[in-house]
Amino acid sequence: MRLFKNLFRSFLAVLFFLLLLWSCSNRNSSTNTYSYELIRFEQIFFESHPDSLAAVEKQFPYFFPKNYPFSVWVNRRTDSLQMALYKQTKMISRGDIEDQIDLFIEGLTRVFENAKRPKKVITITSDVDYNNKVILNDTMALVAIDNFLGVNHFMYQGIAMYLRQEMNLRDISVQLAESFAERILTTPNDRSFLSQLIHYGKIQYIKQMIIPDFSEDRIMGYTPEQLEWARTNEKEIWNFFVSKEMLFSTDPDLINRFIFSAPFSKFYLNIDVDSPGKIGQWLGLQIVNAYQKNERKSIDELLKTPTRVLFEKSEYKPRRK
Repeated sequence: MRLFKNLFRSFLAVLFFLLLLWSCSNRNSSTNTYSYELIRFEQIFFESHPDSLAAVEKQFPYFFPKNYPFSVWVNRRTDSLQMALYKQTKMISRGDIEDQIDLFIEGLTRVFENAKRPKKVITITSDVDYNNKVILNDTMALVAIDNFLGVNHFMYQGIAMYLRQEMNLRDISVQLAESFAERILTTPNDRSFLSQLIHYGKIQYIKQMIIPDFSEDRIMGYTPEQLEWARTNEKEIWNFFVSKEMLFSTDPDLINRFIFSAPFSKFYLNIDVDSPGKIGQWLGLQIVNAYQKNERKSIDELLKTPTRVLFEKSEYKPRRK
């Protein structure tokens, strides 16, 4: 498994570039307003005749990096763990995948009229590389389908629960929306914690706009209980950041403590164990929502609004239950 996982990660970097060069014809999806081609590469790979693997390589050269001997791919097809993982992904139907893709594309088109939509969506198995669930560019989406088997799936034993919470089939559309948001938002030059809060708040806001029917906990990858904890303690969280003079701090450790995914946020208090991770992203979303409630800007205007301007005009006041 470790060999295959390292192999998958080794060609992700070049894949970003190669996918931009790949163009082919489309076929209709289940939506009437837009067409794309859904390719179940994992099925092609594992179900093709052993003698035809070279033909598969010729058709999809980007999944067969030349720095690995061809025997690696032959062995992958017969590896018991790989086959077991593929067997589980087979249970996810094309229709269920298309439902998630359509949800993303329809929302993307509604919110960003001029956004380029993927012409191809390719599913693969990635040895459950949950750090790279989807790759999205202007023409194509790559979906590591083995990351969406369900929070309690037996093959996810040993993976932390906070990670498994975002490994349901319904999370495909959320991950696509997040990947899109990360692509269009420029990383802020301002390294302050406040700037990071608002930057990630904008990412969550974009996801919320693209998939408006999803509840806030689903957008954030929280459980309902974790969202309730955040709402209940919103004022205390904000007061903590203010009292500790964190907002304008450029200490990179704050990103690890409150922005990045984690089993819990790190206040270094007794409440830590009850808190959800990336609480800073959630708080940033509340600030962005407050700004939009006051200013009602277009999505393009919102994304261009500087951190300090957005924060001041948001007149953000945390709720207290």
